[in-house]
Amino acid sequence: MTEENTGWTEENSRFFIDYARYFVPDRESQIRAIASLIPPADEPLRVLELCCGEGSLAGALLEKFPECIVYGLDGSHEMVKTARQRLAAFGSRFMPGKFDLASSEWRTGEPTYHAIVSSLAIHHLDDRQKARLFQDLYEMLLPGGVILIADIIRPAGPMGMKYAADAYDDAVLRQSLEIDGSRHAFDLFSREQWNLFRFPDDPIDQPSTLFDQLKWLEQAGFTQVDVFWLRAGHAIFGGTKG
Repeated sequence: MTEENTGWTEENSRFFIDYARYFVPDRESQIRAIASLIPPADEPLRVLELCCGEGSLAGALLEKFPECIVYGLDGSHEMVKTARQRLAAFGSRFMPGKFDLASSEWRTGEPTYHAIVSSLAIHHLDDRQKARLFQDLYEMLLPGGVILIADIIRPAGPMGMKYAADAYDDAVLRQSLEIDGSRHAFDLFSREQWNLFRFPDDPIDQPSTLFDQLKWLEQAGFTQVDVFWLRAGHAIFGGTKG
């Protein structure tokens, strides 16, 4: 996404780079889950990552699949710069670039990739944009390719919203204590009102229900649509191009 159409700024990017390990529930487990769900191919894997951030997921994929190429796109100059620096050792196997997630200009319509992955990005699109994105990504996958999305999801009602808010707070507090032995990161998380389930009115975030997104994936043509991981209002879900 770009700063113009979401309100996300380079300052937001720098903040997320610094605090993602505290603010994303079980981030390493999520990365391992995505890597484990990508099937091997008869040729070097070509993976497209939408909003690659500082390169954590891309790095894990490049390490697991020694010949794969990851095309990492992001709307933030700060994110692209950090990912390029972090993954410089992989040379031309990591191909970073800047894009606008909501735009159709980068969507080729050509079956090119064995896997398309995204983490904590697609919830910035509205419902209509998500459904259209899933259709376009289907066309960009090779037969047998997979789409894997790790993202924030919107609970269907107040009961789910409260549970997600409490669980998200608990996850960040636990990680703050485990990483630093203090509440500093959790206190910052609370002060910045980062828990969107407790403070849902930030226009930057437009999460959709998990049920709706699974339907949109099926409508786009994906099969074996499933939920692979779920915790504290965060989910990993996806499907296969048959």
